[in-house]
Amino acid sequence: MKKQFCKTMSYVMTAALLLGVSMPSSPAAAKKKAPKLSTKKVSISVGQKKTIKLKNGKKAVWSIKSGKKVVSLSKKKKTSVVVKGKKAGKAVVLAKVGKKKLTCKVTVKEKKPAVTKAPAITTAPNTNKPSTAPTATPTAVVPAPTATPEQGEAVKDITIDMTKVGDTEFSSSPATINFSSQLDARFDLAYFKEVKIGYELTFEGEDTSKLTAGKIAVAGTTEQLTGFDDGVAFNYNMAAGATSVSVAFDEKVTGPAVGLNIQPMDAAASYGWPETLKSVKITSIVFVARAGATYPAAGASKPTPKPTVAPEFESSEFKYDGLDQNWIDKNIDPEKPVVALSFDDGPGGYTGFVDNGMKIQKALTAAGAHATFFYIGAHIEHDEDSRNEVLAAKEAGFEVANHSYDSNGLNSVGPEVIKEKIAKTDALLSEITGYKHFLFRAPNVAYSQAMYAVIEKPFIDVSIWSQDYQDKTTKDDLVNNVINNLKDGGIINMHSVHDKTAEAVPEILEQCKDKGYQVVGVSELFAIKGKKLMTGVKYNNAE
Repeated sequence: MKKQFCKTMSYVMTAALLLGVSMPSSPAAAKKKAPKLSTKKVSISVGQKKTIKLKNGKKAVWSIKSGKKVVSLSKKKKTSVVVKGKKAGKAVVLAKVGKKKLTCKVTVKEKKPAVTKAPAITTAPNTNKPSTAPTATPTAVVPAPTATPEQGEAVKDITIDMTKVGDTEFSSSPATINFSSQLDARFDLAYFKEVKIGYELTFEGEDTSKLTAGKIAVAGTTEQLTGFDDGVAFNYNMAAGATSVSVAFDEKVTGPAVGLNIQPMDAAASYGWPETLKSVKITSIVFVARAGATYPAAGASKPTPKPTVAPEFESSEFKYDGLDQNWIDKNIDPEKPVVALSFDDGPGGYTGFVDNGMKIQKALTAAGAHATFFYIGAHIEHDEDSRNEVLAAKEAGFEVANHSYDSNGLNSVGPEVIKEKIAKTDALLSEITGYKHFLFRAPNVAYSQAMYAVIEKPFIDVSIWSQDYQDKTTKDDLVNNVINNLKDGGIINMHSVHDKTAEAVPEILEQCKDKGYQVVGVSELFAIKGKKLMTGVKYNNAE
């Protein structure tokens, strides 16, 4: 019995010793694994996507630490995010997990161009910079005229050889095509009535709704060939389900053409590249000659066409009547970053008066900040409260500006309608403020050549979108949309008609202050940056 007892006790003591070794002596010994990212380095091509995941953590706040022009983030979740290459370069993605900061370095490489077999040729191709002199023998694709044309030679349609323009398929902005080497020295847009562009759109899945507009612009200079510039002529009619679009040339459009800017847009994503749009491929470019157009004799000057929508002014410097330089000198440090805050669609609301605009004015005053209010003429006429809101903005030192007479776009109407709506709103603003000169923001930020020809004002666009116009955007969303995209010289867009916007403004102003940003109106921003505002010119920042 004693022997059995000793044997049993030896088993118990052995088990106790084993447990003592294998189990932690304290909670600190069972240390929790630190959060980390699935990878510290990512290498992708332009247009390519990669998912970065959080490990050993419950929630991360994702942002771009550096290289916002190089990559974009989408599908932000608690434990993952999708990074997409926008342009070649390097970027750093930041994940904040509580107080811990995790980073992933991203390298974006140029997309390898597709190799297209060149057509058979009988002579060695010239790989040097093309001569401005036209070839004596026209190719089958581009009917180049003879080097010394006879007087009265008819201008013919010109078809661009798409095998000679480099990339024709794009999956991100900026997207450009340069065809300047295929147009000889005699080419002039005055001889052509339009350019027809064929394209193919490829979507990821069946959702095409993200493509809300698509701009194609003809660049007249290499400086305009940026992927975003409006160039010398443009339209916004690229659409899902369509395969071609035409850009018409008013008779006032003259001079060279070097290429196309292609810009598909999603209005719900700050007019960036639509998330579900996989690619755009330009399949054809044809310049259509005007009926009866002829080339001048060698050495003769090119004709100066009579404009159909004549520019009614020469671009000149704009000065807002209410600009207070003393306020700027007293309150603004030019060495610190500055942004302009702007509000559309006031005064009041869409069908009557609401006091959100007045709440915003009070928040601005309390924060010592300024803003520009782009007012709609018809809203001013709603009632006396709406008129008083405009007057209160002027007396508080905020900038009052023109947002047309109603919310309908001006880009699809003629010059007379455009002038009437701008003049009616100017008259209402002048009656209340006593001022005569006002900035302009286009309804729906959509433009036309006729607008540039007859609206003698600077066109103020946007670089920082709050997206408060979307029903799904919450107050916290729009605060983040502004704060996460702050950039010195930027112009913020909001709408004073929404409750959530009025609630968000105090928080936005406080966070701007915490980040060292000063908040002013648009004219003040350009004055602080020492940049002129010119009539007939579009601006989306003062960088």
